[in-house]
Amino acid sequence: MNKCTHCGSEKFVKDGRCGGKQRYACKDCGRKFGGGKHSPEKKAFALQLYMNNVGIRKIGFFCNVSHSLVLKWIRTAHKNLTKRLQSSNRVYGKEPDVIELDEIYTFIKKKALDHIA
Repeated sequence: MNKCTHCGSEKFVKDGRCGGKQRYACKDCGRKFGGGKHSPEKKAFALQLYMNNVGIRKIGFFCNVSHSLVLKWIRTAHKNLTKRLQSSNRVYGKEPDVIELDEIYTFIKKKALDHIA
């Protein structure tokens, strides 16, 4: 660990352990960092579950974390993806070429039109 994860300073000292991992305290901003409990693999797994329509509370149960933390991971991933898309040369903000509709929605719409006629 070469820099503070909050301010980027290289001035920090050891500040105990958490979950067997070393923690640090920054001398410039005073914040503590390191010793993260959740691995990037766990976060990626949670995001993959979310993308496959698993509910946020169920993801929290599977990953053994709170549902509010899962929501924070999803929002952070969305923010990072939006930044990457805006900085790329792709056209951003246009309507998609392919639209996927749920079969239940189609079924309900068809039934609603049958009752009107």
